[in-house]
Amino acid sequence: MNEILKTFKKFDPLANDNTAISDCPGNYVIALREDAVLPGDMQPDYIPCCTLEGVAYRVIYTGISSKSLRKRDYRQHFTGNNAGQFTLRKSLGSLMGLSKIPRNAGDPENGKTKFNDDDEAQLSLWMAANLLLFFKPSTQHENPKVLERELIEKINPPLNIKDNPNDVNNGYRRYLSDLRRHK
Repeated sequence: MNEILKTFKKFDPLANDNTAISDCPGNYVIALREDAVLPGDMQPDYIPCCTLEGVAYRVIYTGISSKSLRKRDYRQHFTGNNAGQFTLRKSLGSLMGLSKIPRNAGDPENGKTKFNDDDEAQLSLWMAANLLLFFKPSTQHENPKVLERELIEKINPPLNIKDNPNDVNNGYRRYLSDLRRHK
């Protein structure tokens, strides 16, 4: 796993221009800055440390982009305005205690939610101040989904709810799932 993580490149949303992120498919890892903690009163039992660019970072989430790492990771995660469509934003906003509103005004009872514009902006600011992004563009012969499953299984980031078979942090993931469901 360490050899694979050596191929990930760091993006700091406070210091780097988004063009530093590859505009192609690939994998990404979200880590806490050195002194940052996840929002909310309840913290996971375990946040795994991984060495990325020679530094040990606490990894909270991993994912894939099937089209553009730049669009997915920077524009939709760090500066997005619809947490209802993105697991990472919805989880962090839920942990922050942001109120959910219906995502679709035409069908408010469908259960799909998002945050209001002010809360979305607050979430983006929190993410930039507390998180770092590491990304790895896919080569022609790599399948990002395979690497994502391997990263979830071996690293066990606490915010990866779906397809996470690990017992460690299982209670935290259930707690997070419940927060995400409540309006």
